[in-house]
Amino acid sequence: MTVDDTIPMRLRRAYLTMHRVAQAHFAEFGITVDQYVLMSVLAEAEGIIQTQLSERMSSDANTVGAMLKLLEQKNVIRRQPSDRDRRAQRVYLTASGKRLHKKLVRHSSQIHQTLEAALTPRKRQTLLNGLDEITRALQ
Repeated sequence: MTVDDTIPMRLRRAYLTMHRVAQAHFAEFGITVDQYVLMSVLAEAEGIIQTQLSERMSSDANTVGAMLKLLEQKNVIRRQPSDRDRRAQRVYLTASGKRLHKKLVRHSSQIHQTLEAALTPRKRQTLLNGLDEITRALQ
């Protein structure tokens, strides 16, 4: 078996290919793929605590903190202290952030359609199950 035939290399190749395509797409809007993911998580769970946001994104807190600072400067998100724990920050999309996210979702639909069309529903579910098993095994 060559290194090209290993699970880690194939996961890396698929992820980096998808990431490059999406990165080029979102660059037009001045947003990175990771920032889009952050905005998408907030669109589903607005007002979550910053640490929960990091967990949902599977990203480290420092990276998320840096992204939040940048997006805050662009008026895409806002943070406010939690009522329960003043040290914790709740994160929200601003009105302009919500508009931008909707635009990004519309403009990324082709990427999502291409990914969905690449696998039959059964193969898709098998892939998702396999990825979940890998995640659990490595945690």
